[in-house]
Amino acid sequence: MTSPMMRTLNMMKQVRGAMVCAAAGLVSLSSSVSTLGAQGTLSGLGFGYPVGGQSVRVSGTGGAFGEFDAISPINPASIGGLTRTVLSAQTQPEYRTLTFDGRNERTTVQRIPLLTVAVPAGRGLAVSLAASSLLDRSFTTITTGSATLDGVPVATRDKLDMRGAIGDLRAAVGWAYGDRIRLGVAGHVMTGEHVGARERTFADTLQYGSVSDTSRATYFGTALSVGGEVRVFKGLSAHASYRLGNSFDARIRDTTRATGEVPDRFGAALRYDGIAGSTFALGMEQTTWSDMATMGSSRVAAFDTRNVFAGAEVAGPKLRGLPVMVRAGLSRNELPFATASGNQVKETRISTGIGLPVAREAASLDLSLQRATRSASGSTIKESAWLFGFGIQIRP
Repeated sequence: MTSPMMRTLNMMKQVRGAMVCAAAGLVSLSSSVSTLGAQGTLSGLGFGYPVGGQSVRVSGTGGAFGEFDAISPINPASIGGLTRTVLSAQTQPEYRTLTFDGRNERTTVQRIPLLTVAVPAGRGLAVSLAASSLLDRSFTTITTGSATLDGVPVATRDKLDMRGAIGDLRAAVGWAYGDRIRLGVAGHVMTGEHVGARERTFADTLQYGSVSDTSRATYFGTALSVGGEVRVFKGLSAHASYRLGNSFDARIRDTTRATGEVPDRFGAALRYDGIAGSTFALGMEQTTWSDMATMGSSRVAAFDTRNVFAGAEVAGPKLRGLPVMVRAGLSRNELPFATASGNQVKETRISTGIGLPVAREAASLDLSLQRATRSASGSTIKESAWLFGFGIQIRP
């Protein structure tokens, strides 16, 4: 007969094996509705939710201002011609609700998605350092099942807590040639980790104790991006940027377990600011998230995505002699990682926000509010979320 010690060791081996896959982002979910509900999110599948590196100002316009916003580490040309140093920090909590089988599950995610420093270097040159979130992956999964111990089936409850993110560290140089052309180049380091903790408990707590284990996966990759801006005529500008990804490694205990590539990205936008105090923009971006497919298991499908944005910013009433900027936007997004049944999740966001002068031109506060709805084809599961943005800019 197997001893209690041997049973415990066997259970620990099973849990550890599962955790190695989970921590590397290789967790595959059951196709049942109950398992998707237990995860508590549609947006955090695969390697996580694409946060996008947007400033609070850009979030308030639905993402439409991303290509020409100097704070957002998207288009390096946007910092060209900068005349003052800018320090920026922000936070963006998300409050999610997953609806399935007539039930609701609520989760909260706390994020600090962007920190930026941009400094003018003279003659139209400027440099910038930024740390932003590429992917955020935080969820809890609870599943039930059974295990056979000494020939007897015993009911089990497995809980998996996954916490972590992959960040984008960017160093950029931008240059302005007069007031018509801006160019920029940047280098990126993608790095982060996922930490998973799994615990198995048994219905018969008197005879069997619980088993727990943790595992950690780290990620490292690099990329290069270029961008440009052209003022077509007075009031109308065109913007574009391209990020070329290099190798992207997933490591467990300093051993490379899987290799892919940092996703390539192309973005473009049109901006119209021919009306005093107002800016309007249309934008789009395409990202080849399938470049990361080889870093996951065969059950973690990655899609290439296309997102479209529209947004506006209008000068409102004055505060301390400067106008309050009022923003609004709409975006339609595709998320990169599939549900357990292989379907892609799509997202619609309605956004609004304001920019408040604090110390005249020396500092400002940005606030944004976004309502996101997410769904996957062929599924009755829905996810909705409120995202609140709070950012501060200091221009000494």
